[in-house]
Amino acid sequence: MVGYDDFRVHLDNRPVQSVKIAKGRGAIATVSQQASELGIKVLKDGGNAFDAAFAVAFALTIYHPQAGNIGGGGYVIYKEKGAKTPSCINYREKSPAAVKREGFLDEKGNVDPELTALGPKSVCIPGTVKAFFTLQKAHGALTARDILTHLARLSHEGCRITRYQAECINRLNEKLCRSPESKKIYGQKGRAFSAGDLLPNPDLGETFLMLAREGERAFYEGKIAEGIEDDLSRNGGYITTRDLKNYSIKMVEPVSAFIDGTSVWSVPPEGGGAFLIEILNILNREQFHKIDPLSPDFYHYLAQAFKMASVDRLFYLGDVPLEGNRVYHSLFKREWADTLFSLIDRESDIKTEKILSLMHPEEGDVIESGEQRQGSETTHFSIIDGEGNALSNSYTLNLRYGAKWSVKDMGFLLNGSMDAFSFSPGRPNYFGVIGNRPNLLAPNKRPASNMAPVLVTKGKEVVAALGTPGGPAIPTSLAQALFLILSHKMEPQAALQLGRIHHQGWPDVFYKEEGSLLENTILLLVKKGYTIQNRSEPIGDFHAVFTSGSEILAVSDYRREGSPSAL
Repeated sequence: MVGYDDFRVHLDNRPVQSVKIAKGRGAIATVSQQASELGIKVLKDGGNAFDAAFAVAFALTIYHPQAGNIGGGGYVIYKEKGAKTPSCINYREKSPAAVKREGFLDEKGNVDPELTALGPKSVCIPGTVKAFFTLQKAHGALTARDILTHLARLSHEGCRITRYQAECINRLNEKLCRSPESKKIYGQKGRAFSAGDLLPNPDLGETFLMLAREGERAFYEGKIAEGIEDDLSRNGGYITTRDLKNYSIKMVEPVSAFIDGTSVWSVPPEGGGAFLIEILNILNREQFHKIDPLSPDFYHYLAQAFKMASVDRLFYLGDVPLEGNRVYHSLFKREWADTLFSLIDRESDIKTEKILSLMHPEEGDVIESGEQRQGSETTHFSIIDGEGNALSNSYTLNLRYGAKWSVKDMGFLLNGSMDAFSFSPGRPNYFGVIGNRPNLLAPNKRPASNMAPVLVTKGKEVVAALGTPGGPAIPTSLAQALFLILSHKMEPQAALQLGRIHHQGWPDVFYKEEGSLLENTILLLVKKGYTIQNRSEPIGDFHAVFTSGSEILAVSDYRREGSPSAL
């Protein structure tokens, strides 16, 4: 059986560089310079943050196709000027009505990643198009038609690919070329791609024109829907036009924590915001805030909180009703946070299995550990305009280039998000995350996610919009950045520049970016009992926007090739 390693792109850690910044009266941070600049052009043309978000979300399909998408899904948290609190849209992909677990097993009865993560069977119903048409129609100032017409022209012209994109395409070219349409786009040169090569996509341009004329209906009930069903059904996929027509986004209440006069808001389950909020609640106390943010104790307390939140997520994270879920509701209670903080031993690492027995002694599931892997197939963008509208969006195709499958004559990739479901409780998925019962595969269900786009407010004003890709490292990376910025008053640029750590409980390994910790810090952490490993890839890729007086500051990570832009 082909293993998950066949889907990976082994990219070396990039040398530490300075994060990129842009300042102005409105600002945008994305993984793509072209997408950021396009968003600013929309603002200059009289649009607001919601118009810019519409443009950026679709533009990343051109400029960052390994994750930017109209064939995937995600979460957006936003706040319109004058609103009391932020709002959230859950537009995560959904499993088709006809899906069955047995369809993803090999001849030995084991789950086959060739089926869950690659090709037509792995595709869930996309939500991106419906979410951004809904958001722009309700809050935008321009017309979706004009924005999409411009994007169609850009798609016909094509984009100059970056070093990182060339590496991704070349490493995954064999998988991409299994799809005739993906081969037409990504295998057209007959040789390896290099930075600066032109990648035109006229079929995507025509898809944008169809959406400009007919709106979201074209995708969910019209020609695009018919094309998706026809292409997938011919190749063993599950999605039908009925599935697409029945897809709906969900307006959901954000979850929040309060840190030093500010409120941190993110998305509820099945998104990863509650995981983040639990970490913040465990460590939001004077005893932790006083610890030197570069000391061994700082990283020790973070790692222990990461492990505790990883244990709790097993009991709630999934597309299931949460009204009576005791574990989920405890995440927001001070008493539970106090209990967990009291378990932390300042002198030693408590092993994950011991933490599980201390937190939930009644649970006796066998947990199978797996290797932790980075998930950089999600991407994030943040926007704050001059009027005070703000938006933080994370969306994904699951693994890089999703299912690697492009729709015939449509020019866009489909997600491979079936792999984000649990198929066997207690067993790890691609990211090494333990499968749990709430996330078991079922028809018409959204897979669990670690995506956790964040807004930070002070009073009624948004002071920050931020997020990152990274699979299970999304909430842990966000927690590090938020504590550095909010409780330790570190400048955003410095906080996002610092090296990062990650721990997800299983495997019981403390991961760090290469060169991120001082040798003495590593020795002291090992003395506390940690098993420490360098990550083969950078951890996270932040794109964030902050307000600073009358100025708005956008910051993009150096870890990929992000670029902010400002008015």
